[in-house]
Amino acid sequence: MSSITKPVSLKVNACLFDVDGTIIISQPAIAAMWRDFGKDKPDFDAEHVIHISHGWRTYDAIAKFAPEFANEEFVAKLEGEIPAKYGEHSIQVPGAVKLCKELNTLPKEKWAVATSGTFEMASQWFKLLGIDRPEYFITASDVQNGKPHPEPYLKGRNGLGYPINEKDPSKSKVVVFEDAPAGIAAGKAAGCKIIGIATTFDLDFLKEKGCDIIVKNHESIRLGDYNAETDEVELIFDDYLYAKDDLLQW
Repeated sequence: MSSITKPVSLKVNACLFDVDGTIIISQPAIAAMWRDFGKDKPDFDAEHVIHISHGWRTYDAIAKFAPEFANEEFVAKLEGEIPAKYGEHSIQVPGAVKLCKELNTLPKEKWAVATSGTFEMASQWFKLLGIDRPEYFITASDVQNGKPHPEPYLKGRNGLGYPINEKDPSKSKVVVFEDAPAGIAAGKAAGCKIIGIATTFDLDFLKEKGCDIIVKNHESIRLGDYNAETDEVELIFDDYLYAKDDLLQW
């Protein structure tokens, strides 16, 4: 357990967000979609897919477990119907709407989304929550390789203008907000520190996967000042479940 005294202040150049389980708790809605999808497919084990596929692109799950339906237009339609059909099962991760809206008030674009969901689904979640989408809104069809490949988060940080700076990592400090193993692996491979959101998996599991700091939800996080000279925004963690001792080192 970290010896850092609360609160923790982390100054970063950019924030990258997953959506499902990180901004909105949509797993019950997605599970309902998988169960409906599998009703007339005796060889499709919906419960197994629900158990292992959180953080995957739906296309990748279908390609693996029901390859005859691995059609991009079909998957886009399937996902696009989730908010309307099953949205009543979903709620925001506490504090997520407030944090995202605060990020939208900054004088410079400092955040992006990189989700395994389709644009059709993710954009509807944002509309349902009343959040304006950031300029860089990377969804399943925008990448060749889904998480755990780093491509989604590399595309996010590059789009915002903060590519990996191996000579001086302190010049390109990017954090990823994630709840799932595939996304954590993708964020780490993209050279980011990981803010683990303990909505889907517990503290010990998120620690094992290598999160740098873990919070229950976004209610414990607030924005501090934006420093135009250093091009950094301050994230203040008033409370957290765990933090690595080297959290503040870049």
